[in-house]
Amino acid sequence: MDPYLLCGVFAVLCSLFFLQRRLSANSRRPLPPGPPAYIPWIRHAFQIPTERQWVKFNEWSRTYGKHHCLTVYIGDIMSVEALGQRYIILGSLKACTDLFDRRSSNFSDRPRLPMLNELSGGNWSFAFREYGSQWRDERRAFHKYMNITQVAQYRPKQLKEARAFLQRLLATPDRFYDLVRHTLGATIMNVVYAIETAEENDEYINKAEEALQTLSLAGNPTAYLVNTFPWLKYIPNWFPGAQFKRQAARWRQIAYEFVTNPLNHVKEEMRRGTARPSMALSLLEELADVPQEERAQRERIVANVAAIAYGGGADTTISALNTFFLAMAMHPGVVKRAREELDSAVGTQRLPTFEDEEHLPYITAICKEVMRWQTVTPLAVVHSSVQDDEYNGYFLPKGSVFFGNAWAIMHDPEVYPEPHSFKPERFLKAGRINPEVRDPTVAAFGFGRRICPGRWFSAQSLFITVASVLAAYDIRAPMDEHGRPIQLEAKMTTGVLSYPEPFQCIIVPRSKQAERLVREGAIEVE
Repeated sequence: MDPYLLCGVFAVLCSLFFLQRRLSANSRRPLPPGPPAYIPWIRHAFQIPTERQWVKFNEWSRTYGKHHCLTVYIGDIMSVEALGQRYIILGSLKACTDLFDRRSSNFSDRPRLPMLNELSGGNWSFAFREYGSQWRDERRAFHKYMNITQVAQYRPKQLKEARAFLQRLLATPDRFYDLVRHTLGATIMNVVYAIETAEENDEYINKAEEALQTLSLAGNPTAYLVNTFPWLKYIPNWFPGAQFKRQAARWRQIAYEFVTNPLNHVKEEMRRGTARPSMALSLLEELADVPQEERAQRERIVANVAAIAYGGGADTTISALNTFFLAMAMHPGVVKRAREELDSAVGTQRLPTFEDEEHLPYITAICKEVMRWQTVTPLAVVHSSVQDDEYNGYFLPKGSVFFGNAWAIMHDPEVYPEPHSFKPERFLKAGRINPEVRDPTVAAFGFGRRICPGRWFSAQSLFITVASVLAAYDIRAPMDEHGRPIQLEAKMTTGVLSYPEPFQCIIVPRSKQAERLVREGAIEVE
């Protein structure tokens, strides 16, 4: 590209930036505070970390976001700016509730991300869709089949897959990481499409995993320059530096196959008259009386709603279950206490079911602590504002990108003493779940109108899998060459969804009786 043209573009962008600053100044309200930045327009671009941003944002919130006139706010709100884009981080549950819940009409939008929505085919996910009528239609259709009442009908399939997971662990315990993904993927494919997946290398699960990985990468607002400078989407694929365009083309094909292939399977089963009950079948049957001119649009909604179920009901649970294995390997005392509760409430002659949940408060507390300790979506999914607004005397320009720092909320030492320790007992009082302790679900699944609609399904899968595994298996840290337990660390990946980095642990049946129950368990729920 002509260097003079580049200089001209840079000058225009700088002018727009300073104009925006002057307009903000004219409002006579300060922008939310943040760390000092000395380079105009570039601002904090080189200060924002590429790894574990939630930790640095929390540090900045407590350093720069705590003084305003004579009032003290600790960690409520701070901001940074990079390449002309304002990022506002909400570091407390109060701030997230005040804006995302109480002012949801202004703060329920999503930022425009060309890499995701336009180039890579990620517009199938209404989780990232801009707020509007299509989002409402898709969200309403999804909620109809995944609300707190309806998810109870999926428990038999979730139980069946949890028992199958126990058998897979018996055969190849060292592959627990892959087995977790397969189990949750198989559960969703069965519930949503009535597809019975293959035991190994299933085409539907593989494609879904690829699609969700690309979604997480393309959905990062700061990962691609085209998300900051949308005009870059017009440069041709062959142009030097247009690697992102070529990458997006590959991702678009992955997204298309993920969304359409399983739905086409259901359509084919319907034509043959062999379709089994599923969420996708019910959605398609609702189109029977839809006029032909509307059918294509309505089918796209059905395809998108069915596809998002995988991300909303499986991917978050995959991360949580791998965190569970890590936590158990690091805390043998928790495993011991869980086993004692299971033996007392369920006994050793059968495996737990959903009916046992009310008698297993410590297992429930483990699930809550898993969600709190290593938050699956540490910065939730970003929000954007439709109009200028004000909060605690700070000016919030429209179009700003808002992060709800769920990790900071989950690690607030005033709410959760020793926040970095894994302590399920923090949720208990007198042997019952203590309602006075903040439930992690207030932040673990997002905020406001954008809260994850698959959270109830996810919670069911997490509970029955955790209870089943602890009833059947002992989980320990691996041993070194001297026979001593290796000290494991909780290291998490960076992304919209955060997962434990690969680790090893020992998973063995807790007894011969437990092994027998595992081998017979899948037969019981057929």
